[in-house]
Amino acid sequence: MAWDSVREKKGETKKTTTGKLAELRPSAKSPSEEMVGEGKPKDELARERDKDLASGMEILELDFLLSIVENTESDDRNDVTMRRLNFNELLRREQLNTIDSTALKVYAKNEGNPYGKVIQCEAMKELTKRTVHKSKHGG
Repeated sequence: MAWDSVREKKGETKKTTTGKLAELRPSAKSPSEEMVGEGKPKDELARERDKDLASGMEILELDFLLSIVENTESDDRNDVTMRRLNFNELLRREQLNTIDSTALKVYAKNEGNPYGKVIQCEAMKELTKRTVHKSKHGG
């Protein structure tokens, strides 16, 4: 008998709630199409500024990124991960030219492969650019 009364109560609540519809997003547009500022969608503004607003790395200043990337002494897994993330952010910003050559040599050697092929290749490319510039000006 106790179960029958519970079922009746559940049935009553189902009947009353199924008749109501709550619109969670009153706008007919999707969130990515919301207008911001000058009447342009958020995504379009982000693309125009070429900023990575999704990951949050955009708010980090260049000095902070460089301090992490250039401190290559520790082999701790967390430190290596932080260096990889920050190196990739500098790569995305096209600011690898700001990294010290000594640190770039560590990434180019990639002993034990903690940084991966992409970072190793990009470090080699940057060191090559610097060597070419020195050869042109020095020779």
